[in-house]
Amino acid sequence: MKYLPAAAVLLILLLYRRRRKLGLKIARAKLRRGHYDSALRWVSWSSLGNSDVRALHQGGLILDLAGRLAEAERRYRTALAVLHDGSAYPRERLHTSLGSALLDLGRYAEAEACFERAIQLGDQTGISEDGLAEVQLAQGVEADKALAYVRRAIELWKWRTGRVHWIFYANHAWALALQGRAEEARQSLAQAFGEAEPGAPETADLHWRAGMALLALQQHEEAREHFRIGRDADPRGKYGRRCAELFNKAA
Repeated sequence: MKYLPAAAVLLILLLYRRRRKLGLKIARAKLRRGHYDSALRWVSWSSLGNSDVRALHQGGLILDLAGRLAEAERRYRTALAVLHDGSAYPRERLHTSLGSALLDLGRYAEAEACFERAIQLGDQTGISEDGLAEVQLAQGVEADKALAYVRRAIELWKWRTGRVHWIFYANHAWALALQGRAEEARQSLAQAFGEAEPGAPETADLHWRAGMALLALQQHEEAREHFRIGRDADPRGKYGRRCAELFNKAA
């Protein structure tokens, strides 16, 4: 029994040193289930409430997926402000995240500038190009430009990983659908579903994009079914709520 206090101290020290890794791991697990408030609490615990860049960025991503876009924007901007020049943290990732929030807020010119800035800073993931494609898709304009951007995103991601992220395939399908290229759009959607990852936000996001592509193809009933699935997959998240709005609008 006399060794219990020392063991407890050791355990506390171990948890203290590993709190960031443990907290972020749990936060990601909560996020995948669509438990946004709980995920935010674990991010805060992982940094003991300190506003370091990683915690600010992770918190911003959770707020973004929860649809709390103004709060997400503030966290991203704060992270950029505190990130010093010598930091190894990838500044371009913050710009792509900020661009995504601004895109969803309808501030397209600002979003475009963020994605272009990320590319200037050396982003080679394809995420910035995909963001530029989404700027066009969200406005329903210049499908040719959107298609060129998303194809570049596919090339870059494949070059780095040997695979293609499902979101690029989904946006590729959406751009093709806006051009009326139904068969090719459906092929890309099938590829998106083949690469999709499990998780509430991802599922709702994928079905929202599939629904948007099908709306562009005038396939309203099929699109509505995707919106229903997305709504039910993540009712508390940004994409789940978007799906719910579109499902109800199509009723």
